[in-house]
Amino acid sequence: MARGILLCGLVLCCVAACAPVPTPTATPRPASTRTPQPVPTATPLPTPAPVSSPTTSPWGQAGQVEGLVLILDGELILGVDWLSKSRITYLVKGGDAEMLKRLLGETARVTGVIVDRGPYLKEIKVQDAEPSTAEERLSMRAGYIKELGPSIYMQGSHVLMDREGQIICLLATGEGGPDLDRYMSGRVVVIGFMDKTVEGDAQIMTVQSVDLE
Repeated sequence: MARGILLCGLVLCCVAACAPVPTPTATPRPASTRTPQPVPTATPLPTPAPVSSPTTSPWGQAGQVEGLVLILDGELILGVDWLSKSRITYLVKGGDAEMLKRLLGETARVTGVIVDRGPYLKEIKVQDAEPSTAEERLSMRAGYIKELGPSIYMQGSHVLMDREGQIICLLATGEGGPDLDRYMSGRVVVIGFMDKTVEGDAQIMTVQSVDLE
């Protein structure tokens, strides 16, 4: 009898242990009364403006050049290194050309806008011009070469004269210079370095180049 009671107790314990545990009821949470705030939108950073490179005039670039002012084939030009094989021709294409014409036959320092047309040919629009102050600067004169003969100047071997027989300047040549006697038959253009004579109030050119007109 006692044994049967013990068995019944064990069975009841097993049933109780195997019975499902009831799920606890969740406690309801009160609804929030706080007004939702909008999420701020990020402000985009300003895009930096592109850095512009230095611009030049559409006509060319500003610059300064020194050369002999002369007229070649009817055009006003500025000749750089005019006595060398690598001489550069600057064609005057506008600007204050009259200012440059006043320095015709002399070496000038010219400021202007320059366009390259090639290694030996360029164009310049004149903005300013003044006589060169270089120690050795070329000058150009045109006229007729005559023998100087006895004179008060004690310098030079020939003279350059205009059509009326007036003296333009005395002429001399250094070692290896042109033979002036070969150019006494017509009008010529002489290029060289000009200086004042020691005696008298005249100019003398040490001739570097002679060309028949």
